[in-house]
Amino acid sequence: MKNIVCLLMILFAMTLFFQSCKKESPTEPTIQTITQSLKANQSYQFDLGTFCDEEGANSSKQANYFSISSIDRDINTGKGINKYIPATNFLGKDVVEIKSARGSNGTSAYNKIVYTTIKFTITN
Repeated sequence: MKNIVCLLMILFAMTLFFQSCKKESPTEPTIQTITQSLKANQSYQFDLGTFCDEEGANSSKQANYFSISSIDRDINTGKGINKYIPATNFLGKDVVEIKSARGSNGTSAYNKIVYTTIKFTITN
């Protein structure tokens, strides 16, 4: 009986040990698509939300027809803002794809990726 109790305690301790060593895997990426109509030469801003220091965003596909297409971070709020202005007098379609990292707790790296596609239609 004493051997069985000892064996069960060893198995329980090993289970706890292996659970604590288990590395947390990243979650599946989130994909979102935004369709936006603009007038020629009209500016557009998309709020990417607040980022921690370990997180961030970048253009995974830059627009083709732009005078401004950038991702800037407001140092006061930590918000990421995608700014887009179509090329002067451009009419047609353009696309920006943004990859952003999320899920940092301040002491570890991010564990969530968000892909945002913004599809622009620029008209008169």
